[in-house]
Amino acid sequence: MPEPHELPTASFPWKTDTVPKRKSVTPSVFITQKEEAVATADTFSIENGLVRRTFRFNPAKEGFCTIAFVNKSSGENYVKKDTEEFLCMAGDQRITGKDCIYKRHSSIRSNDEQTLTVQLYCPGAKLDVILTYIIYDHIPLVRKRIKLVNTSSREIPLTNLDIERLQLEVANTYMNEVYANFGTNLTRVPYKGDYNDAAVLLYNPNVRQGVLLGNESPSVLKRTEIYSAPGTVSLGLSLITDPYPFKKWLAPADTFASPQTFMYTLQTPKWQDFFEESYQDFIREKLGVKLFQQKKAPFFMYNTWQPFFANINEKLLKECVDSLAGTETDLFIIDAGWYKRSGDFNADSSKFPQGMKPVCDYIRQKNMRVGVWFTISGVHAKSEVAQQHPQWLIKDKHGRPANLHDDNYEEDGDNWNSGMRTMSLGSPYYDHMKETIRKYVNEWGVSYIKLDLSVAHSAYVHDLDRWGDYESNPSKLYKDRESSLWVLYERDLQLMDELHAEFPDLLLDCTFEVWGRYNSIDYALVQHADYDWLTNFDFPPPAGPISIRQMNYDRSRVVPANTLLIGNQFMDFPNYRYVYFSMASASALMVGDPRKLTKEAKAFYGKWNSWFREMERKYQFSQYRQLYDIFDRPTDSNWDGCYRINTKKGGGILFFYRNNSADQTRTFKVPCVERNAKYRIYSHEEGKVTGIYSGARLMDEGIKIFIPTVYTAKVLAIEKVL
Repeated sequence: MPEPHELPTASFPWKTDTVPKRKSVTPSVFITQKEEAVATADTFSIENGLVRRTFRFNPAKEGFCTIAFVNKSSGENYVKKDTEEFLCMAGDQRITGKDCIYKRHSSIRSNDEQTLTVQLYCPGAKLDVILTYIIYDHIPLVRKRIKLVNTSSREIPLTNLDIERLQLEVANTYMNEVYANFGTNLTRVPYKGDYNDAAVLLYNPNVRQGVLLGNESPSVLKRTEIYSAPGTVSLGLSLITDPYPFKKWLAPADTFASPQTFMYTLQTPKWQDFFEESYQDFIREKLGVKLFQQKKAPFFMYNTWQPFFANINEKLLKECVDSLAGTETDLFIIDAGWYKRSGDFNADSSKFPQGMKPVCDYIRQKNMRVGVWFTISGVHAKSEVAQQHPQWLIKDKHGRPANLHDDNYEEDGDNWNSGMRTMSLGSPYYDHMKETIRKYVNEWGVSYIKLDLSVAHSAYVHDLDRWGDYESNPSKLYKDRESSLWVLYERDLQLMDELHAEFPDLLLDCTFEVWGRYNSIDYALVQHADYDWLTNFDFPPPAGPISIRQMNYDRSRVVPANTLLIGNQFMDFPNYRYVYFSMASASALMVGDPRKLTKEAKAFYGKWNSWFREMERKYQFSQYRQLYDIFDRPTDSNWDGCYRINTKKGGGILFFYRNNSADQTRTFKVPCVERNAKYRIYSHEEGKVTGIYSGARLMDEGIKIFIPTVYTAKVLAIEKVL
């Protein structure tokens, strides 16, 4: 039997690393933190005060698995017999924890978290299997990743990967509910989750307990299944038989590092509470949200797309910049229409005779940061890069250069999407794209990049023959169409990570079109990009703002609201106040013609943008958003809202919206305060304190909100009184 490798360290978890062969280490049971990971002869555990996970192995033969996953708040063990721990097809061989020999494990403590690493060996497939489990002191959650190291002399295709595969039930399978689609859809078991399921709640209302199942895999490659097989819960990547399959060719001595998954336990009478409090602490502090690592994220952003579309030029942009004076706009985004041909990305000399740098300089001189739109893989069929490097183009099933984004197959034209073809990020086009962005960030002082349009498949075209690359050649990093999907997503994420590493302050927007599904966002995206331009609602108020708040409501239980950019609401709409406050409850991005703004509108934007920025400085409220069971999903006939309270600092903002509802007054409880503290409620609009309340009163009785006019918002500050 080949000796297994020592535990490799991968600096970039999405990258395939070559692991040199090393002398093996004698297997041992090694625990550094006894209070966190406890071992006996054939079992060991990782635990904190809230959750415990216990593993069993047999030193004399194959077999490793979890035997207990205990919710300490209830004392309930959710794991049952015959758990397989993980599953992967290595070629035609099915491997699980039952097929592996235990070699060693070790535990490392760092601040408030502990990492347990377990090394196994699968003799049949000749794979090292390295399982990593992470636990945090005050969060009832265990996070997991699997690494597979090819110790054979042949290339192995990996498919059907379950990172977690457990026999798991919450008390019993009877009455189990599933809250899916970002916690918005109640359904039942069995359930198979897709790209909408970054986190799925399995909840038993009988015992008021549950497990939140998190999957950090990217886009359509994500799969979460509950009882598709009897008693089995699995979290991992898509099956080879799924419409968008995962497949990875693993060369000898190479390592594949999977995305992570997690399981979060709780006991609470309300299912909504699973998505609040310590779960949000995990998302905010441990998940690795890129936007939250930015030292100076913008509050208010302006984008040129509507009403101008691609009909922009130097004169128009400078007029818009001048018209935004006094509005306290942080970021000015130049959308499509600035270059002649995508792929080459040279400024259109008929629109910008002096190039783009003078325009970018002008924007910065007016105290705004500069954003620029790019297609990440979309190129013009007659661009120099497409003409000179046809081997980098993705090919369709007929062997022709593919347009994965839409049905436009024209060869030429001057529109922003004319002659569209799709380049492969799994080719040297990756380096071309990276160098192009680097050049303009350095030369133009760009602070934000909007990466747009399809890289692997389309958000709009659902023809299952039109995804991935049908061609493999020596310049591409995949062997077949099925394995192209993983590589294309992997390289997309790698590009963003490498740009962030070189330009830490650069804001990257990976749109839903890049991610390949309408309205799609997940943990993989926010771990590598700062924003996701999630969707567009072009209709004016009241329908547009209500739709935007619906989308924020539908996503923000699971992903941070400030990562969601939603177009296209105009700054110059008649009821711009209702629009603006709707945007401000998540991420404030607007379009429109600034030249049409009235003095009153400019003063309004300036006043409120300055105030929100000051509140962000004091409370970092943008990292918080609470719904609980207090607020309903927005409709045209009800009230809705959200809280954005920094529970650690005791301050933030309250948002309330009266839509076309007959009642002028509503009372809302505020559960995210301290019962024994006092809080001041302040109206920035009125310039006065509206009341001082005990935490107990806010929690038990609530606050009465009066809004006399339909389609109107009320925004209040809340601050703990010291």
